[in-house]
Amino acid sequence: MKNILYRMLPICLFTISLTGCEDETKYRPLPEAVPLTMSINEKAFVMGENLKVNINVDADADGNEMVANEDFDIYFTAKAGTEDVSDVFEPFSGIVTFPKGEKQIQVDFLVKKSGLTGSTAMEFVAFARGYKMANSSQAIKVSDYYRITMSLENNVDNVVTEGDKFVLVAKIDKAKAIPIDVTITPKEGEEGRYENLPSSITIPAGRTSVKSAAITIKADGEKTGDLNLILNFESSSSVNPMISPTLSIVMTDLESLADPDLYDMTKVYLLPESPFASSQNRDLVHSWFTGRVTDIEENSVHSNEVLAAEGWRFHYAVEFHKIEPANYWDATSNMLKCFASSNEAAVQKVATVNNKECSNLNNNGELVMWADAVHGGSKAYGFSAMQCCKVNGGQGSPFLGNFTRIYPGMRIEFKVRLRGVRTGFVPTIEIKNPDVMSNGAIKAIKILQNKAGSFITQSVTGDKVADAVSKVTAIPQANEYNIYWVELVDDEHIQLGINGVATMTVSKNDLGSWPFEKAAMPSNKLGCRGLFLVMRMSPSDDLEAGNMEPGWDSDLKSVSDPETEGPRMEIDWIRFYVNDAYKVESNETNNRNTIFY
Repeated sequence: MKNILYRMLPICLFTISLTGCEDETKYRPLPEAVPLTMSINEKAFVMGENLKVNINVDADADGNEMVANEDFDIYFTAKAGTEDVSDVFEPFSGIVTFPKGEKQIQVDFLVKKSGLTGSTAMEFVAFARGYKMANSSQAIKVSDYYRITMSLENNVDNVVTEGDKFVLVAKIDKAKAIPIDVTITPKEGEEGRYENLPSSITIPAGRTSVKSAAITIKADGEKTGDLNLILNFESSSSVNPMISPTLSIVMTDLESLADPDLYDMTKVYLLPESPFASSQNRDLVHSWFTGRVTDIEENSVHSNEVLAAEGWRFHYAVEFHKIEPANYWDATSNMLKCFASSNEAAVQKVATVNNKECSNLNNNGELVMWADAVHGGSKAYGFSAMQCCKVNGGQGSPFLGNFTRIYPGMRIEFKVRLRGVRTGFVPTIEIKNPDVMSNGAIKAIKILQNKAGSFITQSVTGDKVADAVSKVTAIPQANEYNIYWVELVDDEHIQLGINGVATMTVSKNDLGSWPFEKAAMPSNKLGCRGLFLVMRMSPSDDLEAGNMEPGWDSDLKSVSDPETEGPRMEIDWIRFYVNDAYKVESNETNNRNTIFY
């Protein structure tokens, strides 16, 4: 028996020993993964330069410094889409070990010193199995040289209508210690096509881009058809050549573009520059305005024979005369008395309505509405937005802007020009159903919306945003005065136009809902109905969404006088006409104590 026990004792001891080892292995803590961050020294590189990649161990939640608890590998890739482009580096370190006890490593990737041609855009990625790494994917560009790109500002299609302006932009990926000149030469025979075309443009030392002043493609008054104009470029630096030595601009021929009546105000008025004057203000207007004045009375037929034949009679006007006793300017609020601020919450996410600082009635009798980067208060930008004909709104009761009711049977005309570089801001004039107040895109008729260049959007929208009919019209020289108009012909038809052309006609059957007949206009507490008018320099959708390119507002911030230099809308007059379909109820009175024409 003893022999058996003695034989078993070593086996038991060996078993106990093994059990102890297993327990020790089972409960020994594994090295803890630490949080990492990748950073790089630049976003663009050329031959012979170094991409420096730093991998850092982040501090813990309490701000205490941490180090790696083990040796671990970091894997690097460089791909353009699915293609491996790591061969632009020499050598390329695909795997690097991060040592235990360290809190940072730097890995250098040398771009080849020769043999590259052009540029390669890639995603440079770092990966460590089992570790979280912030900024582990970085978009970079590797090129043979830092080349100069020429483009048209906010115009990726390089299409410019004859008579319009464009701005040249020169860019380089990395700022240089010395200025670089780019010579600009039109194609032979095209020299006379431009006005204010510089002979060169200079990227200053320490900067990556520069813009030219506005350049005009001259209107020639001839039907040439669209032309392909060429600008040639040459860099003063041999180590910073052009990406392309030429830029092609498609000139849209003004005369071929559209019906010439589209840009002819005289198709509405023989003297569109002549202001209207009522009997109440006639003497003051004649003494203030040095040009020809048109004396007019309510119910006078339209001076245009075609419009007169259609039954349009004069109803009211806002002429923006710089006179007393009309008291246009309220010194306390700096607001025209026939308008109130349109404090639209939906368009004040990044900018503030500030009519006091962003509008003015100038000495020429023009209402100027603008946007700037100074008067936004808590927001980055300020802009002008006004409303009228809203019976139950605005400065006191009765509101002086309640001078008419916008019902079916009314034609409204606006003489407007759009000035300045309007990037980020959209001049807009619309009439809206009071059911949505000032904030909605629904139940609205847009008479003028200028999202880009000389393109004017006009639309009629029902009870839903998707329930809309719209038309975009390229209007030659939107920076000069044009007459934009809308006709609520009757309860079932709306027509919009520019100068002498009807650009779109919308009937009740074209929309799923029709909030523009009188019965569909809600009654307010005063028993009044009607659409109301809104004019604003609205922030663009991209600006509200934060999608603007960095530096887009550098010009806006450099404007010294936004009333004469910045993005703005200038309104010379607003005129109202009615036809036999226009009806008001006996209890619907207007405020005509002060006449604004």
